Amino acid sequence: MSPRREKAAIEFGTVNEKNLVQLQRLNTALFPVKYNDKFYQEAIRAPDGFVRLAYFQTILVGAVMVRLESNANGSSRLYIMTLGVLAPYRERGIGAQLLDHVFELLASHPLCSNVSEIALHVHTENTEAIAFYKNRGFEVVELIEKYYKRGVDPPDCYLLSRKVEPRGNGP
Repeated sequence: MSPRREKAAIEFGTVNEKNLVQLQRLNTALFPVKYNDKFYQEAIRAPDGFVRLAYFQTILVGAVMVRLESNANGSSRLYIMTLGVLAPYRERGIGAQLLDHVFELLASHPLCSNVSEIALHVHTENTEAIAFYKNRGFEVVELIEKYYKRGVDPPDCYLLSRKVEPRGNGP
């Protein structure tokens, strides 16, 4: 593990038509999968706060995107679709701030009052991300073989999860 770098002064923003191409380029640089146009249109239409961009000066260096999913038991889970930070800006607390934003959504967003779990998929070879989430209370709950359909070797991922207490009083 490299020594922790100085914490970066980050400004946060939302996604819109004007910066959508920046988000596409960021995700292309960060993730081994290519997201389609439907994914990015979902980002534009996402509820307030469900997409958060992290800027260092004027450079987009990180982002998080979540969606709400229904569970069979009537509760919901918040699924982290993407959370990433460009390599030169890691170890500066940016990823932690983006994940903290997810927890802030749980605490205050009206759509998140019935959430009982936060979940995400992580490529099995991404040991840095797995350690990041484990250090924040997530557990590996499942190995999913052949999760990625093309361009990722091995094509396997882990499902990570963190149980949370629902606030109740949902819509």
